[in-house]
Amino acid sequence: MKKQILVCASVIYACCALVRAQQNIDAYVVNPDSNRFVVVASTLNSLSSPMDLDFYPDQSKRPNELWILNQGTFNSGGSTVIVSKANQSNRTWKYVKDGNAWHFMALASSLAFGDSNWTTSQDILDANHSTGKYTGPTLWPGNLSIYGVVGNPSTTQFNGSHLDMIHQSPYGKGIAFERDNVYWVMSGYDGTIKRYDFNSDHGPGQADHGDGGVRVYSDFKFTRHSTLPAHIVIDQNRKFLYGCDPIGKRVFQIDITSGSYNGTIAQINSETLDGGYYEFRGITMIDTLIKGLVAPVGIDIYGDRLIISDNGTDEIIIYNISDNFNEVGRIKLTYTANPDPMGIKVGPDGRIYFVDKTNKKAYMIDNNAVWPLSTKVIDEVDIQIYPNPAESLIHVELADNIVFETGEIQIQTMLGKTLLSSPVRSVNAVLDISGLQNGIYLIQVRIGTKVLTQKIIKQ
Repeated sequence: MKKQILVCASVIYACCALVRAQQNIDAYVVNPDSNRFVVVASTLNSLSSPMDLDFYPDQSKRPNELWILNQGTFNSGGSTVIVSKANQSNRTWKYVKDGNAWHFMALASSLAFGDSNWTTSQDILDANHSTGKYTGPTLWPGNLSIYGVVGNPSTTQFNGSHLDMIHQSPYGKGIAFERDNVYWVMSGYDGTIKRYDFNSDHGPGQADHGDGGVRVYSDFKFTRHSTLPAHIVIDQNRKFLYGCDPIGKRVFQIDITSGSYNGTIAQINSETLDGGYYEFRGITMIDTLIKGLVAPVGIDIYGDRLIISDNGTDEIIIYNISDNFNEVGRIKLTYTANPDPMGIKVGPDGRIYFVDKTNKKAYMIDNNAVWPLSTKVIDEVDIQIYPNPAESLIHVELADNIVFETGEIQIQTMLGKTLLSSPVRSVNAVLDISGLQNGIYLIQVRIGTKVLTQKIIKQ
């Protein structure tokens, strides 16, 4: 099969510097006059109180499928609006509400997709709407023949369509996916961050929540905002969690591989947890990674860019992770006189999506210069990646004149989750992708501080 050759000489590098800047998310601030705020969903599509959003992870099966979370009210519970082909003019919508959203999605503040399931965090003291402290994250199915279908209306046999729930985070804020059924939660009641492992889910609408476990990272502290969310995200490549703290006016960073067991501690309530309720201490964190913000709420990672929505200044701010988190630029939200930005997400198409709670809309920021994450030039280097498409083996050949101290090749999903990795030990490397499902992936070659990323097709 034909080889795909990427040749990047210094003269091409100089001539194409502007083009390269326009092939990634920086185009939003390099070419701000080209930004267009496109309404993806509104009250016409049952948006009522949008707080957060995320994309269905399997882009080969459900491309550009955007899930938007309505917070709902104390009495109603939250709901979702699912937008198919979100980046296209012929997009379609589906409104879904669980049969017992009153409990399992009570005042929902954030959502996060895992491999196929997803979770919500609930900003309420007691999901039973009583005098207790009984709330925490809920695990949901991404299968649309189950979510909002099973247990709708709720029955004694099927209590809604949820897959699991653990109730140790009253006033839950941000939520982020780590792996399997493991999620991290900003717990507003005690101002900590917690790691929830649902373990095996109990099946749609069932009641056995007891096999889960919770780690409480008590070194970290924050103060809950009464109305604003505090979203978090995990960089799957670097194993860092980044989060927003609107009261503290900061963005923080936590190494999710750090910390150690410090014993069992008292639970928020007495529900059964076979996996335990433990304190972890000694985490590695930067308490204030980014300061100078007013009310940071939304956050996402895209390649080596950290994207923040500031509800206090009505701006979206882009930071360069590889350059000590220096600011790349700001996008002023000019679509209305009084924006109210909440959650933010970079889609598989490279465009920024966000929700506006007060104006009850979800937006896509379009810019003709913004492309999906593709190739970042490694100057004066010849790289051959073949075959493409491939069935089993991907060959990566580097020019003989390359000198490097560290190198790595990764295969990632279109959302940046690393599936395979291999160190670069010579100018020839082979990766076996036969275990991956057919679809489109990213191959990323890192040499020192330089990165090349391009699409490959597994068939």
